[in-house]
Amino acid sequence: MAVVAFDLKDVTKIGLSKENLLKALPEMGVEVEEVTAQELKINVTPNRPDLLDFVGLKRAIENFGGISKPKDSFYKIDGKAALTINVKNEVKKARPYIAGMVVKNVNLSGNMLKYLINFTEKFADTYGRKRKKLAIGIHNLNAIEGDLVYTAVKEGEIVPLNSQKSTSFSKIMKAHDKGVTYQDTVPNYGSGSVLYPCLSDSKKVIALIPITNCDQTKVISLTKNLFVDITGTSLVAVKSAAALIACSFLYAGADVYPVTVSKPGEKFETPALGYKEMKVSMRKAERTLGVETGRHNVISFANKMGYTAAKYGDSVLFYIPPYRVDIFNDQDIIEDIAIAYGYDKIMPLAISGIVSGLENSDVEYENKIARLMVGLGYTEAINSMLTSEKVNFDNLLHKYTNDDHVSIADSKTSMISMLRTSLLPGLLQNLGISGMATMPQRLFEIGRCFSLKGDTPKEDKRASFVSVHAKANFAEAKSAVSAMLSSMGMEYTISQHKDPSFIEGRCAKAVSKGKEVCVFGEIHPNVLKNFGIEEPVVAAEMIVKEEVQY
Repeated sequence: MAVVAFDLKDVTKIGLSKENLLKALPEMGVEVEEVTAQELKINVTPNRPDLLDFVGLKRAIENFGGISKPKDSFYKIDGKAALTINVKNEVKKARPYIAGMVVKNVNLSGNMLKYLINFTEKFADTYGRKRKKLAIGIHNLNAIEGDLVYTAVKEGEIVPLNSQKSTSFSKIMKAHDKGVTYQDTVPNYGSGSVLYPCLSDSKKVIALIPITNCDQTKVISLTKNLFVDITGTSLVAVKSAAALIACSFLYAGADVYPVTVSKPGEKFETPALGYKEMKVSMRKAERTLGVETGRHNVISFANKMGYTAAKYGDSVLFYIPPYRVDIFNDQDIIEDIAIAYGYDKIMPLAISGIVSGLENSDVEYENKIARLMVGLGYTEAINSMLTSEKVNFDNLLHKYTNDDHVSIADSKTSMISMLRTSLLPGLLQNLGISGMATMPQRLFEIGRCFSLKGDTPKEDKRASFVSVHAKANFAEAKSAVSAMLSSMGMEYTISQHKDPSFIEGRCAKAVSKGKEVCVFGEIHPNVLKNFGIEEPVVAAEMIVKEEVQY
């Protein structure tokens, strides 16, 4: 989640009293983080990036509160392209995708400029995965001279934002606060083959992407005309972001004009503001929710959530506005129907029928391991199966490719981008968070892990444990592993092993019937540093049940 702050006076001017506003926000699915006399802080979930923006929040409140209704085909762009962005081949390996727009007659008075800047930062950090997947630049259009060129170069110069001195790209990456923070967004940074993506007009570099804009195109509260660039490594993300941003400016009353993107062999205009149509079966919706809503009521519910809709036989046809980049199928629509209907009005039903059952043999086996670990002084942890490449691989010093793990398509946050391949990173995260607690700390987990072999996803059940304290050593890990494997009825041999997550010479593996079933030892100091752990740690991970292939 992302926490966004707005001036309480600005929010209450939308049309709801403070009391009704604080009641409506949770009903909309927006968690109120904090309310003071001056400020409102809300938690915005990754699936609704449009609510990071004040204009987007205003639109949602007005629709949900019945202050205004969405209009058919409101979001559209007329007029000729106001600028051309000429894209060079050099950006293909650096940051290949770009979109843009020209915005005129924009109102940035009061807090609106602050809200706009905060939105671009929050959006790039969450939806854009800390600018690695996507970033946004906002410029004073009147300071741009001629058409633009988007390319990638080995070196260049720019006058960074809030500076008067021209500085080389390489120096900005080493000394500028944004350069240091976002070094990992520039592919091959630190090597001789690094190329810096940049955007230039006819006389100057206006952006070192995605690090900083130039000071000459700085936007202030009196600025009326803007150029907005959206760059990234995902074409879908760049197009979706451009549509979302354009819709916000249009709803705020500004005039939005397209920009021509000219690539070798291809030319198109951005942003593209097409409405999607989605037919939702009322029978399916009512069966999913467990309530009878009626088609007529569903159309009013659609209006509350920002859609226009019409009856279509036994279904309802929803027209999805371009800013709703989170809608992928009818289940997303049904969720919005539930929000508009009110979760508090959906009554629970008793489960009918009486059945008897037995404990699953796999569960009984896992419980046996759990009882053993509790007897050895370990506490059970239950972590999410969703994680990120940084936590799962980078922090453990493991190399990876996109073909060896299950990635999450169109992930809305960099913190959740894949299914875990190991239990160990989650347990080390637990230790990092609880570093101030009394030592020793001993945790274990039994759970599913996932992998890819070719195009085939596979799943196995694993058990892992960690122990942190000043005297943690290899002998402690070996003793616990021997107890676990013996309790599982395994015959095994132990031999030396190499794994970058463990200290060399203090890592071993257990082999049973010719298969590696467990790796254990003392965790490498660099791994401890990555997880924020200050004491020595021993750990182990073993396979409890063989792979299941789907």
